[in-house]
Amino acid sequence: MIGFLLGLVITILTGYFAVSIIEREMELRFRILFSIPLGFGITSIFYFLYLCLNINDFSDFRLFEIIALIILALIYYNEEKPNFSKHKFQRLSGWFYLLNLYALLIYLKYFIYNPMGSWDGFRIWNTKTEFLFLNNPLWQNVFELPHFMSHNDYPLLLPASTARLWNYAGEPNLVINLTIGLFFTFGVVYLLFQALEYFKSKKIALVVGSAFMILNIFLVNGASQCADIPLCYMYLACIVSLFLYFRKEKFSYIILSILFAALSAWTKNEGMMFLAAYGFVILCWLLAAKKYKKACLAGITALIPAAAIIFFKKFAHNPNDLIAGIFILKTYHFMFDFHRYAVILKSFVSMFLLNFTILISLVLLCIKGFKIKEKNKTPFVLSAVVFVLCSIGYFLIYLLSPHDIKWLVDNSIDRIMLQLLPVFLFLFAVNLRIGKPDSMN
Repeated sequence: MIGFLLGLVITILTGYFAVSIIEREMELRFRILFSIPLGFGITSIFYFLYLCLNINDFSDFRLFEIIALIILALIYYNEEKPNFSKHKFQRLSGWFYLLNLYALLIYLKYFIYNPMGSWDGFRIWNTKTEFLFLNNPLWQNVFELPHFMSHNDYPLLLPASTARLWNYAGEPNLVINLTIGLFFTFGVVYLLFQALEYFKSKKIALVVGSAFMILNIFLVNGASQCADIPLCYMYLACIVSLFLYFRKEKFSYIILSILFAALSAWTKNEGMMFLAAYGFVILCWLLAAKKYKKACLAGITALIPAAAIIFFKKFAHNPNDLIAGIFILKTYHFMFDFHRYAVILKSFVSMFLLNFTILISLVLLCIKGFKIKEKNKTPFVLSAVVFVLCSIGYFLIYLLSPHDIKWLVDNSIDRIMLQLLPVFLFLFAVNLRIGKPDSMN
């Protein structure tokens, strides 16, 4: 357990110092909440490169990570003494803490039922983890799993993170799986809460954050050890960083948002669509605003992780079932199959009414309507465009998939909805008229 705790501390501190170097004046609450996805993203990439280089000695890798962490800390502390005067946390209501306890118990219940992950969590992600845990060339068999549902082309943030901490612990340990899931599941809850408290009001943050946190389907998927919850964390961190840019007017937040978009592509294939949509929208806006230097910097920032993803895809040398379906099975003919449209829309409505019913209560917050504040107008429009483009992309994925449409939608649409849900709730709540005026942050 000591090794596991060391690996976990290195993960979070790596993310913390990386965030702090990119933007030194960021408030501590966002620094900590951003350090979770960024830390797991960076260290999982380190671990993947360690495997690719066939070093085969984890003690060398552990030393490298410690040295890298020390370098990051020195870069941060060497510039100037950090100002902690703004780093204050407000005590939340007892009701919210009680709901935290309830959500934690529900999460633990589902984890205990499926300690190695349910369905995709076991078949895709933890199966890959077992291969990546190997400190020898046999780990590359992870790209040769025989069943097409193993999705050998999927990115490796989650399994690489788990395998890395298993190595720190010296053996596979389900407590590690539990801990990683808790960090991502409750991290995204608190990021949504803190973002709404910062950009809107504490009361709105409590209501929306509570409704999201006690969603049974959210907690089930958090405990299932799939990559959908880490993915929605990346999405939300990206959009919140964009809003922070327009509030603080520091380009470092745009850089940070692009990094989160890139890490979403390293989390799951859907993230590549998000990275493409977000990069396209941001570049178009920067060019339209005649911010050519910033557009070039943003483009270079996006190209670096995009090149890394291409390298991974070449390394994995596995075709994607959707792409193969379009070009080999010519599934583009499904564009004219209106039965598939009906199945997708019907399943979406049924899933919402079955597993997301509690969100209907949030309609009461619309009693006074919406008003887009001038300071939120541009980030809201840009984020809404990204959200719409991704929603269309998800719909097209279903429409053009070579698999049985009823089976595919019934077994995945809840997770697809969860991927975008935190972003939707944030964009929905940040412009509500109800409640006190926006905070003075």
